[in-house]
Amino acid sequence: MRMLLYSCSIGRHVKVMDDETEKRAKALWDYLCLGEPLEKSDVIIGLGCHDLRVAERSAQLFLDGWAPFLLFTGFLGKQTTGVWTRREAEIFRDVAVDMGVPEDRILLETSATNTGENIRFSYKTLREIAIPVKKLILVQQPFMERRVKATFLKQWPGHSEDTHFIITSPQMDMSSYPNSSVGTTHQLISNMLGVIERIRDYPEKGFQVEQEIPPSVLTSFHWLLDAGYKPQ
Repeated sequence: MRMLLYSCSIGRHVKVMDDETEKRAKALWDYLCLGEPLEKSDVIIGLGCHDLRVAERSAQLFLDGWAPFLLFTGFLGKQTTGVWTRREAEIFRDVAVDMGVPEDRILLETSATNTGENIRFSYKTLREIAIPVKKLILVQQPFMERRVKATFLKQWPGHSEDTHFIITSPQMDMSSYPNSSVGTTHQLISNMLGVIERIRDYPEKGFQVEQEIPPSVLTSFHWLLDAGYKPQ
């Protein structure tokens, strides 16, 4: 087994939330997580980030036979710049190989630095090597599912209506997400607030399609801001 150039502790960062904070945070989590059912596809695309469980989920989907190819996309982004010294896609590949995915079934896109580029550059990579792109499974962090969907519908260079895509993520509830690699519950809430901001603001900038944000989610969003949490 190869020696991987990263460390990943599974020890959990525990931060106790009062009941009201947990309720408000859960409202964001439930809105951002889509929970779409899987379908057999042409390619699994693992979008780079600092959470190695995304690589593990992508690899397991391949091993379970959901698609014949696995593409990892990512250079270094906001959460990995200055933390990792290797490209996200390369580190994700090593995780997949150690789990038993054949290297000749793994494709790499190593230039993307944000979600929009993940989508556009993955399309370019697949087109260049003539891999079918009719059905895709996209894998990211749970609280990023809705944002990935909104981004794909805007940024996929092909006709998105001709490409069936499914968004999935590591299977866990909100309380299981924080650990010593991805951060504390406080950081998770800050990340979710940042995703809500982008879902709200990015359609005007042309980065995503518009997504309806229910009043109950907006209420919880503003409650958490008033409680002192800062979007990231």
